[in-house]
Formats: sequence, C-alpha cells, structure tokens
Amino acid sequence: MTSLWLAEVPIETPRLALRHLDPGDAPRLARYVGETGVARMLALVPLPYAEADAEAFIAGMRASNAAGRGLGLAVVEKHDPGALIGVMSFAGVLPVVEIGWWLGRPYWGRGFATEAAGALLKVAFLEPRLERVVAGAFHDNPASLHVQDKLGFTRTGLSQRHNLARGGLVRHIDTEITRPMRPAR
Repeated sequence: MTSLWLAEVPIETPRLALRHLDPGDAPRLARYVGETGVARMLALVPLPYAEADAEAFIAGMRASNAAGRGLGLAVVEKHDPGALIGVMSFAGVLPVVEIGWWLGRPYWGRGFATEAAGALLKVAFLEPRLERVVAGAFHDNPASLHVQDKLGFTRTGLSQRHNLARGGLVRHIDTEITRPMRPAR
C-alpha cells in the first residue's frame, strides 16, 4: 500500500466488509443518521437529515477518497453487502489522522464498531508515516468510548465541539492511539 488513503478496499473482517460508499446507500444513510439518537452523537449532522444530505455526504466522501484527502467507507454485513449499516472514516494530514464512525441503531451493541474500527486501524498502521490516530466522543456517548477503550485508545483530555444537531458546544472526551511499538532489531 502506498498511502493510507489508497487502502485496498473492501477491507474484510469475519462478519463485515468496509467498501466504498455508493449513491445507492443514500436512503439507508439518511434513515439511520436522521435518527435523533445517532445525529446527537455526531458533530456535523443537522436535524432533520434528508436524503439529499446523505447524497451530498456520499458525493463528498467519494471525491475525498478519489483525491486522496481522506478515506470514508460503508460498513456492511458480508451476508448483505448492498445494505449499509454504518460508516467508518479517516480524515487529516499525516502523521496524525482522525478516525470517526457511526452505526445505525439496529446494529448497536453487537460488536460491529469494534470489529470494523479494529480492521481499519490495522490497515492504517501499515502506512509508515502514520504516527497517531485521534478520536473521541461526546461525554454522553459511553458506548463509543467503550469501543475506543477496547481498541487501545487512551484518553488525552477534554474539549468542546460544536454539535449541529444539538445547536451548540458539547463536552467532548479526546482520545488517541499511537503506532504499535516495533521490536528492537
């Protein structure tokens, strides 16, 4: 792999595949992200969230992927690869990038976020210039923080992030994971 943003896709796990977003994903994306419980946990999602918003998001992610400015992938179950259940993404400039994700409410609590994010992190750290991946979650999203804990992220501080769905600043817990230590030669 020559660049983090040019990862071989799909990325597969035992139950999931991470594939490029497709315009046909817009209806499911709009339905899942448009739920208040999902939108409130994402910084840049307005409510209401329409199918046109999903179409614009997908077009932006596809353009970003093609230009090498980021990596945004649909999360699907292997047995139903056409049905988006969430999104995993990276953004930023090496040597530090930010990972983000969301899953539709029917897929919460099944280990899918940990499985998909873990696979994406393994691919990311194949990029030799990557030193650190940052993440975090709003203070009232313990499930996302639990996923980050399981993946080995450490908490680095608190910040305030604007949240469109909530209409203001919300307390955010910042986390990071660094490149796994390489054995001495």
